[in-house]
Amino acid sequence: MYDILIKNARIADGTGNPTYYSDVAVKDGKIARIAKVINSDAKTVIDGKGKVLSPGFIDAHSHHDMVVEHNYSCSNSLEQGITTIIGGMCGESPMPICENQLEAGLRVVGRNHTEESRKARFDTAAYLDFVDRPTGANMAYLVGHGNLRACVVGYADRKLTKEEQAEMEELLRKAMKAGCYGLSFGLIYPPGSYADTEEMIGMAKVVAEFGGLITVHVRAENTKLVEAVEEMMEVTRQSNVRMVISHHKATGGYLCWNKTAATISIMDRMVAQGYDVFCDQYPYTASATGMQTNIPDSMHVLGVDKLVEMLTTDEGRAELRKVIVGDRDSFDRFKYTMIGNSVSRPDYAGRMINDIAREEGRDPYDIQCDLLRDDRLSTGAIFHTMCEEDVARVMQWPRAMVGTDGMYTPGEVGNHPRSFSSFVRVLGRYVRELKVITLENAIRKMCYLPAMVYGMSTKGLIREGMDADLVLFDPETVGDNNDFTDPYVKNSGLDYVIVGGEIAVKDNVITGAMGGKQLRKTVD
Repeated sequence: MYDILIKNARIADGTGNPTYYSDVAVKDGKIARIAKVINSDAKTVIDGKGKVLSPGFIDAHSHHDMVVEHNYSCSNSLEQGITTIIGGMCGESPMPICENQLEAGLRVVGRNHTEESRKARFDTAAYLDFVDRPTGANMAYLVGHGNLRACVVGYADRKLTKEEQAEMEELLRKAMKAGCYGLSFGLIYPPGSYADTEEMIGMAKVVAEFGGLITVHVRAENTKLVEAVEEMMEVTRQSNVRMVISHHKATGGYLCWNKTAATISIMDRMVAQGYDVFCDQYPYTASATGMQTNIPDSMHVLGVDKLVEMLTTDEGRAELRKVIVGDRDSFDRFKYTMIGNSVSRPDYAGRMINDIAREEGRDPYDIQCDLLRDDRLSTGAIFHTMCEEDVARVMQWPRAMVGTDGMYTPGEVGNHPRSFSSFVRVLGRYVRELKVITLENAIRKMCYLPAMVYGMSTKGLIREGMDADLVLFDPETVGDNNDFTDPYVKNSGLDYVIVGGEIAVKDNVITGAMGGKQLRKTVD
């Protein structure tokens, strides 16, 4: 007898091929049969008439790994159909940290964890064992280049010696052997931003030894976007590693828009030459990251305590103003900036900093400084600096995957809606309403493409013998209902989400099932 039988569904199998109608039966966590099945042969029967059945969505770019210990349920992922999460992006992963560079390591991984958790992070394999328990969705990990650099030289802004490069490469080998799928670079985040191209090529060659991949938050996504992408193409040429450009976009306002036409052309030429290049994106025209990125990389070598001290004194703020605002009008400098998560001022979440400044009769620069001081540089910010044309162009590129670039700890405020709704937003806004891509193509980008890119051979397709990670949704109603002022409004149109053969979501409601696993890449 089958565990679950889904009847009469319109199947988008993940390949991008046309949909078809059939029954799908699940047994022991696997897709057991795709054919007409009698209802009495199953314990649970689901009527899929008028609905689309797809493989479970794979979040190709997430930061949930940084908060998994506080959200094993993966609730925000399941409620948008995500059944597998790939974390460790942008040069930051929850591990490793090193005892001899403990403060530097804690700056990368954060401090909101137990003593037991902290000690587990001294070794990649030990940490993966530490979090190896049932989860709402499956989880896979990359190792962050920033972690490795912090382990070896802390936040030193300089070229590595040959010995230090070798030490970093050995830490990377240990991480790959422990089950990481690859290495991520975050080239706007210290200490990873201090790496030169030669350093990255050396690390990429190690990843290639294991058949892994590298992902990269490139060095610039605004005026220097094209040059930043070219730098990573050189890393790929020199190492022959599989490459994913993270959350590919053009930011910085209208003077930078449409640069994705040039970058996609560059990536197409690389593919034509035989290199394996991909990208991921989230479907929004606003980005989000830490407000501390407003402080130049070169100043982060001072450390958190010194920077907080500078934010506390008039003299320090005057010095920082020179490099953050310069000769610009302060309101012009912050015109795109919205406050995200702030521990000290949760009431500011979802509000434009300039609106707050006008309401309070203050300089927006001083509000920024107050937040960074009181949050000890952890303030989140949302930047409304992109255009729909770039979002659509990237989405239409055949090698673009879908990701959230998000994370969520229950109870926090000030999140970007991408953490809750990226995948259903693609299906509702960009497939049904704007017709930027077809339904079949969208499902391919969410399922088979990331499974193939990351080497997950049992996921991403509706085929007999594949993992029973499935999503049943209404193509006429699926979509997002939230916004930047209230990102927690529930999505629409998700009937069922099944993870590992267990029903995790029913009628848009989490069931509490924990069918997910911690995934590790196998190394020959």
